[in-house]
Amino acid sequence: MARRLFSVAIILAAACGTHSGGVDACACNGGVNTPLAVVPVAWVDGAWVQPVPSWGSPVRLNLPVPIDSIVLGPAGGLGFFGAHEGGHVEGLDHVWIPLKPGTVVGSWADGTVLDIQLIDGEYYIDIDYGQGLVGKHQLVTRPLVAVGQHVKAGDPVAIALTGEFNLVDYNRTDGVRTSDTGGSNVSPFDYLKPDVQAALIARHVNEVVNPYFSAGSVAGNSRPWEPNLTNKILDHAEHRGTFLGEWLCTNKGWSGADPLYFDVMAIHDVTNAYGHFRHIDLEDTNGAPPTGSALSDGTWVPGDSAGTFIMSMSYGGPVYYARYSVDESGPRAKLTIEWKTGSYPASISSNAAVYIERKNVYLGLDAQQLGLIK
Repeated sequence: MARRLFSVAIILAAACGTHSGGVDACACNGGVNTPLAVVPVAWVDGAWVQPVPSWGSPVRLNLPVPIDSIVLGPAGGLGFFGAHEGGHVEGLDHVWIPLKPGTVVGSWADGTVLDIQLIDGEYYIDIDYGQGLVGKHQLVTRPLVAVGQHVKAGDPVAIALTGEFNLVDYNRTDGVRTSDTGGSNVSPFDYLKPDVQAALIARHVNEVVNPYFSAGSVAGNSRPWEPNLTNKILDHAEHRGTFLGEWLCTNKGWSGADPLYFDVMAIHDVTNAYGHFRHIDLEDTNGAPPTGSALSDGTWVPGDSAGTFIMSMSYGGPVYYARYSVDESGPRAKLTIEWKTGSYPASISSNAAVYIERKNVYLGLDAQQLGLIK
């Protein structure tokens, strides 16, 4: 199977933060504490961004860089919140913001620097904006602040190749959480000040949607089947009984690349203003040394009978004929799937891959709790 290699680490600590009271709110403790009840937030279909609920943080953000320093289109493209791509087939719980070279990253809002971590040669900077909102600048080359420092919106924070950024609202429990007991990862685009948000949407529409999405085309990191600045991360619940959604393989091991199946899989069937897209994204979490990911993607069509489909891999990869079954009887759906080239397997056998529906915590913690990684 053709696989593209990317250097992307699964960093268990990277999604964790500290709330404004100064108490560790990540609590990555294997789920010992009682999970907080989920307070759902109604989704607005077709919206570029989602409204913040009344109980969410009232803090509103600026962009961390001048808007004209963000690279859109084929040469860059925003990595939208909730998109299932790159080293985040499980769904982006943060955002990618490609920048022109030499751009200095600033603070999204007034706040206090909580922590600076050095992980695998790159820095992560946590800033507390108050009222339950904490941001994390990721993949920083050189911090320009110190722990305890107070910053104003726009103050220089980091030298970085991108504006990759994670935002946690500790007032919320919907979406993907930092832990069973922590806050929720939220889209920073939802929390932008209205005028800033409107300007970013206008650039997105004029430079990405109209010239590329309207033709059904990808534009850099931005893809027309996940076209909004904020997209759903978890969507199997809306497609019960099907194989659509986000899945973690439970029986093939995550210590190395399996020759046939992948550790993480996201399957889409989207019809929107830009076309009908049946897309599949696949990831092996340790496909490239030392801790990278082997990624593939492709398209799929229904097979000639129930419980079958045909998957064509991108970049001239093979065509796979698959049989599958979905079990919705447990708290999390299970997908059993077996595929081969040339023709369908005679049946689903003991060689099949068994996947489980992704849980609403970040991938590293979910995989830990399932015993897939240490």
